[in-house]
Amino acid sequence: MAERGTLLVVGSNPPAETSGQRTLARVQQAATILGFEGAVLANIFALPTYRSGGIAVLGRTPDGWLDARSVLVSCLDDCDGVLLAYGTQEPSGEARAHHRSQVLWLDEQIEERSLPTWWVGGAPRHPSRWQRYTWREHPNLPFAEALRNALSRHGVCSVIR
Repeated sequence: MAERGTLLVVGSNPPAETSGQRTLARVQQAATILGFEGAVLANIFALPTYRSGGIAVLGRTPDGWLDARSVLVSCLDDCDGVLLAYGTQEPSGEARAHHRSQVLWLDEQIEERSLPTWWVGGAPRHPSRWQRYTWREHPNLPFAEALRNALSRHGVCSVIR
């Protein structure tokens, strides 16, 4: 597979009490599998939380959502493909409407740029959940091979081979 430039991986939000190294390692692994030279990570919500459930509290107002957009736009303008990895569970309460609006906005931005887009197992699973998903779906394969099988084009029913 010919190498492409940069893969933008769209995550949920920055971690509050960890380095995020495990997520970054998974992001780089996915970029390599997809044939990208490198990867960058940007988030749909700008404020850090200890757990993703914290977005339900901090995401009740539009601030953290809108603050993430300038970074996302910059990354979208500079990337050659997108991997959606912000998680499959929406926040609860008032944050849910902001989350849905942000995802719709992101989809429109990706479409405007005609960027090829992937996800794992047909959903925007967070990298911390990839191994659990691939173990269930491909229990007899090493993680890298199972991840290769789980990466598919968003909106297209093709699997990366």
